[in-house]
Amino acid sequence: MDWIAKFQVWANGLLTDPAAVGWIFVIGLGLLSFLVIFLLLSLFPTLANPLKGRINALSRDDTPVDSKSNQLDRAQRLVERLGKTVTPKDATKRDRMAAKLIQAGYRSPIALRLFLGSKLLGMAVLLVLAILAILASGPIPPNVALMYIALALVLGLMGPEYWLTRQWKRRQMSIRRALPDALDLLVVCSEAGLGLNAAIQRVALEIEIQHVDLAQEFKLAMLQMSVGMDTSYALRQMVDRTGLPEMRSLVSTLDQAIRFGTSITSTLRSY
Repeated sequence: MDWIAKFQVWANGLLTDPAAVGWIFVIGLGLLSFLVIFLLLSLFPTLANPLKGRINALSRDDTPVDSKSNQLDRAQRLVERLGKTVTPKDATKRDRMAAKLIQAGYRSPIALRLFLGSKLLGMAVLLVLAILAILASGPIPPNVALMYIALALVLGLMGPEYWLTRQWKRRQMSIRRALPDALDLLVVCSEAGLGLNAAIQRVALEIEIQHVDLAQEFKLAMLQMSVGMDTSYALRQMVDRTGLPEMRSLVSTLDQAIRFGTSITSTLRSY
């Protein structure tokens, strides 16, 4: 590509200047030092706040746990701590990122921090691997070394995004394919005399083996209704969790039927 050739020419011209090479070394050393200090303070906050470490040590639960699960919990806390440091302060941007995670099936309150922490950790790990590969491969052109480092940073940043997009598309396709079967069963249940809530609960039980994602959404909606949430609001929450236009259209139709008191059976059959 033209931009790669232009970048190589620019890098070669820059690296032939001794003064520029010196500045690049100083800036690179400063960035590496900043990254190391940032990771240490993120992973071990007691270094910057010993009082917090003392409080955590005194309040720690001494109940024995399995060593493997303890290690997994510790790794999860470390990644979450990293993600907390780079979580956007803007509520709109934060909610938009969290909404995509929810639509991909990750509804945990710490899912966003884990996702951002994995991006930061991936960038750091791949950067270290790229530096080790450069050192192990012997003398190589500086522009090639810069491309290795840039590639490592891009992969560490975009890898989790690519994975999340794949999970989001997979779950949306799964729910979209399950909707026709669920609608048929809803019609059958409503014709048998069941109300909307009972019909949704029955359909969730019937499709939980073949269509797991949609069954989980129906069950969560039923849990929300069982604790007193309004049926229409619980259904709209299900639309937000799935992000599907088909689900939005179905819920809008059911909401109108509930509001105007029309037959759920005829509404579902018409839809």
